[in-house]
Amino acid sequence: MAKRLKSIFSLFRSNWFVWLFPLFAIGISAWLFVEYLDERGPMIKISFDDGASIQPDKTYIRFRGVPIGVVKKIEISDDRKSVIAYARLKKAAAVFAVEGSRFWLVAPKVTLQGVSGLETLTEGTYIAVQPGDSGNRIKKYFKGKEDSDTKDPLEDTVSYFLESPNVDSLNDGDSVTFRGLRVGSITKVSLNKTGQLAIVQINVPYKYVRLIRTNTVFWKKVAVQARLGIFKSELKINSFESILHGGVELFTPETPGEIAKAQSKFPLLAAPPKDWEKWNPKLTSD
Repeated sequence: MAKRLKSIFSLFRSNWFVWLFPLFAIGISAWLFVEYLDERGPMIKISFDDGASIQPDKTYIRFRGVPIGVVKKIEISDDRKSVIAYARLKKAAAVFAVEGSRFWLVAPKVTLQGVSGLETLTEGTYIAVQPGDSGNRIKKYFKGKEDSDTKDPLEDTVSYFLESPNVDSLNDGDSVTFRGLRVGSITKVSLNKTGQLAIVQINVPYKYVRLIRTNTVFWKKVAVQARLGIFKSELKINSFESILHGGVELFTPETPGEIAKAQSKFPLLAAPPKDWEKWNPKLTSD
């Protein structure tokens, strides 16, 4: 026995460097495992009506485009009426596991109002989140939606209200445009308390809030515009969307006012103001 132990010790001493590689690998693995445990946040459950586009370790939870978690497992609910996605949040994203947080699937969507979710063609379907109040109680189970709720103010958007005697063809989902670019959408059309005015709620993403000034002018998008004269006539036809649906256009005079506060009210004109196409204000966020 003593000779065998002596032989093993002699072999180890003469080839000690060979043992460095497995020891080094074990050390690295242990360090990575500890780091992984340190970065792990809470596990939450999100139920959906359908889980066809959800894949474990591939479907991420994103907030403002940044991954904050990933789906780890999918199961059918006990009542077989929905699927349950088990998602692991990052440690720094634990604040999303509270009451009031909302989760919904983002997938490519083509409508007459436009195309959304194109980024999912390369990155795959993901789950977006609107956080609840960080002071709310901790929650681990959520009811997810197949799409965001466009009738409520959405995450990363600001609401404004337009007043008009008549909304004509304006409806929920119609576009709000600036220089021909969609910068928001109509999210609700209703009457005021006295029934004397129609109220059009629009939602504009934060990145476009600098366009909405205290003196910004809003008017109904016109599908066909005609200017008739003795020597010169003009006929302008807008987009196919504006022919089938309504919409709102906006612009700001040459000397812009301050950035308008959320939920500010503006009159909605039936036609664009005179010479608005000559306006060219600088609209910075400063």
